[in-house]
Amino acid sequence: MLRNNKNSHGFTIVELLIVIVVIGILAAITIVAFTGVQQRARDSQRMSDMANLAKAIRLYEAQHGDFVEDGCGNGTGSGWLHSSYTGPPLRSINNCLIDAKVIAKPIIDPSGLSSCNNGADCHAYLKASCAAGTWIFANLESRPQDATHTDDKCYSAWDTAYGINYSVKVN
Repeated sequence: MLRNNKNSHGFTIVELLIVIVVIGILAAITIVAFTGVQQRARDSQRMSDMANLAKAIRLYEAQHGDFVEDGCGNGTGSGWLHSSYTGPPLRSINNCLIDAKVIAKPIIDPSGLSSCNNGADCHAYLKASCAAGTWIFANLESRPQDATHTDDKCYSAWDTAYGINYSVKVN
């Protein structure tokens, strides 16, 4: 017995394919938008961390007379926040700030990295002290790379070596 097409129920294959394609397009747009939101959130956290770090370093300076330099980081107060370059007697910049009770816990980049070997996508905090002042550096994901960002700030190669594109001057 033949069925009458006027009384048939259901969707045609073309209608189903159109729905699947539309759902796929909406999912792709959502994923791309969500990734951008996550990057901006991490960058916002980085900027907040750096502002808090600058305040902590100024407080340390008021208590100890230097900008977390003597015996911290590479011995002159420069380097990755979390690294103890040659171990005792040198301590990480984070540990120097914790021991002075100006911060309660280590400040680590939202990516979870505490140092990088090299690369333009390095996401960890750096501190530098030199004649040009005391600086805190980071690589923001939502900003383009800048090969001249650190040229006048202690270590001119950090922008290209680590992708530094954001800095805060402490003093």
